[in-house]
Amino acid sequence: MKNAMTNQSGNLPKGVPDLPYSTRIEPNLGAAHATVPIEERLMRWVRRATVVGFAVSILIHLLGWFIAAHLSVGRGDGNAPAAMPGAVEFAVMSEAQLAELQQASLSYDSPSVPELSQETLPEVEAIDMPTEAEITGSLSELVPADLGVGAGDVEQSAGMGEGGSGSGSASFFGVEATGSRFIYIVDTSGSMAVGGKLAALQRELVKSIEGLLEAADFLIITYNDSATPLEGRQSWINADNRGKRFARRGVSKLGSGGGTQPSPAFALAFAMRPPPEAIYFMTDGEFSEEVANDIVALNAEYKVPIHCIAFVSRNSEDLMRRIASESGGTYTFIAAPAGRP
Repeated sequence: MKNAMTNQSGNLPKGVPDLPYSTRIEPNLGAAHATVPIEERLMRWVRRATVVGFAVSILIHLLGWFIAAHLSVGRGDGNAPAAMPGAVEFAVMSEAQLAELQQASLSYDSPSVPELSQETLPEVEAIDMPTEAEITGSLSELVPADLGVGAGDVEQSAGMGEGGSGSGSASFFGVEATGSRFIYIVDTSGSMAVGGKLAALQRELVKSIEGLLEAADFLIITYNDSATPLEGRQSWINADNRGKRFARRGVSKLGSGGGTQPSPAFALAFAMRPPPEAIYFMTDGEFSEEVANDIVALNAEYKVPIHCIAFVSRNSEDLMRRIASESGGTYTFIAAPAGRP
C-alpha cells in the first residue's frame, strides 16, 4: 500500500506539494474551464437571452389579449361593461343603398301640432259719451231755477240760472271763469236781506258749487263789516261729494247784517296757498275808492282774474269795472230777481 501511495505521489507534477490524497484538487478541472473560448461563452449568453426575450414576449401578448378581452366595447346601462361579442359580422351594402341610408338620416318629419280654434270675441258696442251741454243741463236740474232775469247791463249782462260749465271752469250768476281753484267773495251786508237777494245768492252759490268737478277746489268768504270763511274753514275745499255737502249745509245758514267792507275778504283770499286761479266778487252795495285801491294792490303780484258782479245796484259800477279791467277779469250787472223791486 505504501508503495502504491508512493507511486501515486511520485507521479505529481513538479512543484505540487505532496498532500494526502483526500485533499488533492485535480488541477485539470479549473484549467479546462479557464480555457473555454470567449466566443462560445458569448453564444451561450445570446441563446439564454433569446429564450428569456421570447418568454417575455409571450407574456406581454398574453397580457394584452387578456386586457383587450375585458375592455368594454359598449355600455348598456352606463355601469356594467358590455360583453365582448364572440364574432362581429359586417354587412356589405352597395353605394346606392349607402346613399339612400344617408339621405334618410338627414331628413326628418316635423311633429304635427293641432291647430287651436280661436273663439271669436264678442263685439263691444261703442258708448256714446254725453256732451258738455248735456252734463251742464243735468247739473242745472239739481237746483230749481225760479229766478228771473231783469234788464241787463248794456255792456255785459248775464241772467241767473246757469250752473257749472264743465272741466276747468265754473259759473256763478251765469259768469264763466276758468281754472281749478275758485274763491267766492260774496256780500252779506244788511241790504241783502231785502228783495229776496240773500235767497237768490244762496241758490246761485249751491248751483255753482254743484257744477264743479271733483278736480276743483273752492272757498266761500262772506263779508259785511268783516270777513268770515264759510263755517270758519279757511282752507281749500275739494269739490267732491263731501265738499259739496259741506257747502250746501254752510250756505243754508247764511244771514245778513252790517255794512259793506270787502277789503278784509280779499286779504284772506290772497293769503291762500296755493293762490286762487279765479275770484268771484259780488256786492249789492257801495264801497269807497280806497277799497278798490287795496284790491288792486293785493292782486299786483298774482294777477288773478277777478269777475265782478254788481247785484241789483249800480252804485259801485265804476270801481268794479276798474277792478275787473286791471285784473283781467269781467264785469257783469245782475238785475233784481223776477217779481222783486
